[in-house]
Amino acid sequence: MSNINKDEFKNETDKFIDLYKELEYLIKQECNKIGIEAKETDSLNYLINKLSKKNNLIKKHKEDLNFIRKVRNINWHEKDKEYRYVACPSPTTTNTLQNIINEIKNPPFVVNSKMMIKKKDIFYKTINSSIFETIKTMSEKLYTHVPIFDGDNLVGIFSENTLLDIVRLNKRMILDENTNFSTIRDALKIENHSMETFIFISKNKNIYDVENLFKNYFSMHKRIGCVFVTANGKKEENILGMLTAWDVLGQ
Repeated sequence: MSNINKDEFKNETDKFIDLYKELEYLIKQECNKIGIEAKETDSLNYLINKLSKKNNLIKKHKEDLNFIRKVRNINWHEKDKEYRYVACPSPTTTNTLQNIINEIKNPPFVVNSKMMIKKKDIFYKTINSSIFETIKTMSEKLYTHVPIFDGDNLVGIFSENTLLDIVRLNKRMILDENTNFSTIRDALKIENHSMETFIFISKNKNIYDVENLFKNYFSMHKRIGCVFVTANGKKEENILGMLTAWDVLGQ
């Protein structure tokens, strides 16, 4: 109390309460978007719990949202005659609430994020490129997965596991400076990678959707080689960018 006067106390807390009302409206709106019925009598706690099971942005912020809800309840149910409220939220709490509201309104799409490697920055090779030279570059630059294109079409992925899959597919290969990727075309195909999975997602996925995707696969002891971003998440569409586990979880 000694560090803040009565008017500042009221103004700061009024700002927090107004933001909280906006949050309530947005949470109900997000529920309605995905078919969760949001009744007027439903508590925000109930709606957050329901929504966090289907909305990864809300899931990411669930702990902060529950803390914010408790701060609001203290001030909503316990009134002070002189100051109107009994607790003034810290600037950090109010800023956290504002940031969550901003993300709900404008989700941080993966296509605009730093974690996605844009197509122009992807290290890739063509179907006629040398396998030997590609392996040398991968070793020097520590690249783990190299997309292989035939024109604008993605043929598949070359990784350290590709050589093992060649053995599994009973293929024989002589590897020298003149061997190109066309000789192992079948092994490059995404469906022929036995030890890792490759996923295509829509550019409208947010960063929390992608984080959750990798975490779910890891929890099932499955490996995602990389994730490709396209307009609608379809394999036949042009690649807009790609992400690896390091890009997503190593940030």
